[in-house]
Amino acid sequence: MRRPTPVPENRIMELEDFRKKSWPGFEFQRFLCVWLRIAKNLSTKDIAHITGWNVNTVRCTQKDFIDNGVSALLEMKRGGRNHANLTAEEENELLASFEASAEKGSMLTANEIKEALEQRAGHKIHKTTVYRMLHRHGWRKIMPKPGHPKRDKEAGEAFKKGASPNRQRRLRQTGSRSE
Repeated sequence: MRRPTPVPENRIMELEDFRKKSWPGFEFQRFLCVWLRIAKNLSTKDIAHITGWNVNTVRCTQKDFIDNGVSALLEMKRGGRNHANLTAEEENELLASFEASAEKGSMLTANEIKEALEQRAGHKIHKTTVYRMLHRHGWRKIMPKPGHPKRDKEAGEAFKKGASPNRQRRLRQTGSRSE
């Protein structure tokens, strides 16, 4: 078993002051990781068993305390957008620039947004990142309709049935409608 890193005397004094306070959430378990090592001289494996944490988490907590003091026991960054290209506000600003043209009905493609996003982020971005961003902000894919909404479907079907394939081919070749 390896020898644990020694804890400086000033850190032990900080820990004694901190022990007298109340702790919300995981702060108590982080405190125990350090206190059990200093006061009771327990091994990392025993401390992990008592706290219900992984051995590596106990070691990291102890090392963080040695390096940063009591602040390591208080603040714990958990989750978040650690690999985001832009913040949520910057994404809103980027999409707001496209929103006016999209509301007017102009065709907006993901490639246009991708190019703007790459320019803003300063590096290449995969196209699925753009689609995830659009989904995150509630945008959805709207395609133009295949035909006019007021068209007469019966007249279209009658035209298809009435015109023979030979007549249709001749009309395409000559470009005229009268024969």
